[in-house]
Amino acid sequence: MSSDSKFLVGLILGAAAGAITGLLVAPASGKESRKKIKGAAKDFKKDLDKKFHDLADKISDLEKESMKEFKDKFANVKGDVKDKYTNIANKVKDLENDLENKVKDLKKQAKDIETKNV
Repeated sequence: MSSDSKFLVGLILGAAAGAITGLLVAPASGKESRKKIKGAAKDFKKDLDKKFHDLADKISDLEKESMKEFKDKFANVKGDVKDKYTNIANKVKDLENDLENKVKDLKKQAKDIETKNV
């Protein structure tokens, strides 16, 4: 659990415990105490909902940021692979041309030797 989420849980539990303790210790009739507890519970729920939505938004932002970083890195890797493939393909073509030239030279040399021997 991250330090932000630990802090959030501690804050929520502390606020709830403080509110309940304050209501139960305060001198008031049962009806008034129940009304105060109900109001405090509604406030606590609203506060909890807000913090939950804030946390969800933060997680969503992190997810979007992580996806963007992944896509950027993937695009970089894809570009690098494409460049390396192009380089290798060019080297293969160069080797192919060199081999063709060597074969032509060897054929010419063989023909020259044949004509000298005839």
